[in-house]
Amino acid sequence: MNSIIRATKYQLTMFIPQSLLCISIIALNILISITVSYLFPGSGISAGSSDSVAIIWIFIIGLISFTSTFKFMLSNSVSRKSLFWANILSMSILSVALATVVTILLWLVSRMNIKIIVLYTLIYKNNSVIGIFIWLIGVFFLLIILGWFINMVYYRSSKGMAYVISFSPFILSGLIIIINLTTNGKLFDYIIKFIVTAMGFSGSIPNPYVGALSMLIFAAIICIFNYLLIRKAEIKG
Repeated sequence: MNSIIRATKYQLTMFIPQSLLCISIIALNILISITVSYLFPGSGISAGSSDSVAIIWIFIIGLISFTSTFKFMLSNSVSRKSLFWANILSMSILSVALATVVTILLWLVSRMNIKIIVLYTLIYKNNSVIGIFIWLIGVFFLLIILGWFINMVYYRSSKGMAYVISFSPFILSGLIIIINLTTNGKLFDYIIKFIVTAMGFSGSIPNPYVGALSMLIFAAIICIFNYLLIRKAEIKG
């Protein structure tokens, strides 16, 4: 347990400068929006973004979070299992913390009547503070876990396999298109229906809580594969 706490603290320390940079970019975007609103009063022009910046940024954090921490922790006698749970815990804390900051910033911007592009509002057509907060937790946790998964897949792969993995999305998309054509479009229909239901759009009113729950469940499934990847990972030079 002590090793998990120690590894969690280390990982959170590594997240701090990355998170501060993300928040700085969001603040700059908000400043741009305030400037535009001041220069063009009553125009209704929206500028800058906030939640979309954090969404992209936390995925990048997931992509770069594994390798250096893995080597450092193993060299300090922290087991792979402890590191796995430390990653889960630290990424959960970061997701909640970043969701809190972004939600507060969005609330302050709305109180100032500043026009800013908000991805959540574009998707779910509401400005519920609780809805934004819960949905962002789901998005952030899923993306950082996904980034961690991709990082480990490349880390565990040989150079040749890494090339195969890089080209596999193009091959897979081609196969999906072929299968969809042979099924008269039914495959795309099933995929779209699944996404619509999972993201909370099956009812008359979009439900962000269903979307958040679906993303957390998907993140939990990815965590199973992450454990399988980390349990036998070796230190590379």
